[in-house]
Amino acid sequence: MLQTPDGYGRLELFEYIHPKATESEPTRPNDIGMHSMAFSVDDIDKALDEAAKHGCRPMRGVATYGELYKLTYLRGPSGILVMVAEKLKQD
Repeated sequence: MLQTPDGYGRLELFEYIHPKATESEPTRPNDIGMHSMAFSVDDIDKALDEAAKHGCRPMRGVATYGELYKLTYLRGPSGILVMVAEKLKQD
Protein backbone atom coordinates (compact mmCIF):
# COMPACT_ATOMS: atom_id res chain seq x y z
CA MET A 1 0.00 0.00 0.00
CA LEU A 2 1.47 3.33 -1.06
CA GLN A 3 0.39 6.53 0.65
CA THR A 4 0.55 10.03 -0.79
CA PRO A 5 2.79 12.55 0.98
CA ASP A 6 -0.24 14.44 2.33
CA GLY A 7 -1.46 11.26 4.03
CA TYR A 8 -4.91 11.25 2.39
CA GLY A 9 -4.49 9.21 -0.80
CA ARG A 10 -3.55 5.54 -1.00
CA LEU A 11 -2.77 3.19 -3.85
CA GLU A 12 -2.82 -0.57 -3.43
CA LEU A 13 -0.47 -2.61 -5.60
CA PHE A 14 -1.05 -6.34 -5.67
CA GLU A 15 -0.22 -9.49 -7.60
CA TYR A 16 -2.52 -12.43 -8.23
CA ILE A 17 -1.01 -15.70 -7.05
CA HIS A 18 -3.99 -17.88 -7.97
CA PRO A 19 -5.32 -18.47 -10.54
CA LYS A 20 -2.20 -18.46 -12.68
CA ALA A 21 -1.73 -15.30 -14.76
CA THR A 22 -2.43 -15.49 -18.47
CA GLU A 23 -0.56 -13.57 -21.15
CA SER A 24 -2.49 -10.91 -23.04
CA GLU A 25 -1.86 -7.96 -25.29
CA PRO A 26 -1.42 -4.54 -23.64
CA THR A 27 -4.72 -2.72 -23.31
CA ARG A 28 -5.59 0.27 -25.42
CA PRO A 29 -6.84 3.51 -23.83
CA ASN A 30 -10.43 2.79 -24.94
CA ASP A 31 -10.53 -0.87 -23.76
CA ILE A 32 -12.87 -1.79 -20.92
CA GLY A 33 -11.26 -2.43 -17.54
CA MET A 34 -8.54 -0.98 -15.32
CA HIS A 35 -5.74 -0.07 -17.64
CA SER A 36 -4.33 3.28 -16.59
CA MET A 37 -3.31 5.41 -13.65
CA ALA A 38 -1.82 8.87 -13.27
CA PHE A 39 0.71 10.35 -10.89
CA SER A 40 1.50 13.95 -10.09
CA VAL A 41 5.27 14.39 -9.71
CA ASP A 42 7.39 17.29 -8.51
CA ASP A 43 10.05 16.78 -11.22
CA ILE A 44 9.08 14.86 -14.36
CA ASP A 45 12.70 14.50 -15.51
CA LYS A 46 13.69 12.78 -12.25
CA ALA A 47 10.58 10.57 -12.42
CA LEU A 48 11.45 9.51 -15.97
CA ASP A 49 15.06 8.80 -15.00
CA GLU A 50 13.79 6.49 -12.26
CA ALA A 51 11.28 4.81 -14.60
CA ALA A 52 14.05 4.24 -17.18
CA LYS A 53 16.00 2.23 -14.59
CA HIS A 54 13.09 -0.23 -14.74
CA GLY A 55 12.86 -0.28 -18.54
CA CYS A 56 9.96 2.18 -18.84
CA ARG A 57 10.31 4.99 -21.34
CA PRO A 58 7.87 7.64 -22.62
CA MET A 59 5.63 6.29 -25.36
CA ARG A 60 5.66 9.52 -27.41
CA GLY A 61 7.92 11.94 -25.59
CA VAL A 62 7.07 14.62 -23.06
CA ALA A 63 4.39 17.18 -23.94
CA THR A 64 3.50 20.52 -22.43
CA TYR A 65 -0.22 20.98 -21.87
CA GLY A 66 -0.76 24.70 -22.20
CA GLU A 67 1.42 26.34 -19.60
CA LEU A 68 -0.04 24.17 -16.86
CA TYR A 69 1.60 20.72 -17.05
CA LYS A 70 4.43 18.74 -18.55
CA LEU A 71 3.23 15.18 -19.01
CA THR A 72 3.88 11.88 -20.70
CA TYR A 73 2.63 8.30 -20.81
CA LEU A 74 4.63 5.17 -20.04
CA ARG A 75 3.73 1.50 -20.41
CA GLY A 76 4.03 0.13 -16.88
CA PRO A 77 3.61 -3.27 -15.20
CA SER A 78 1.28 -5.69 -16.97
CA GLY A 79 0.92 -3.22 -19.84
CA ILE A 80 -0.88 -0.60 -17.72
CA LEU A 81 -0.67 2.94 -19.09
CA VAL A 82 0.93 5.27 -16.55
CA MET A 83 0.70 9.04 -16.94
CA VAL A 84 3.13 11.24 -15.03
CA ALA A 85 2.51 14.97 -14.86
CA GLU A 86 4.44 17.87 -13.39
CA LYS A 87 2.43 20.98 -12.56
CA LEU A 88 4.24 24.01 -13.99
CA LYS A 89 2.32 26.83 -12.28
CA GLN A 90 1.72 26.83 -8.57
CA ASP A 91 -1.58 28.14 -7.18
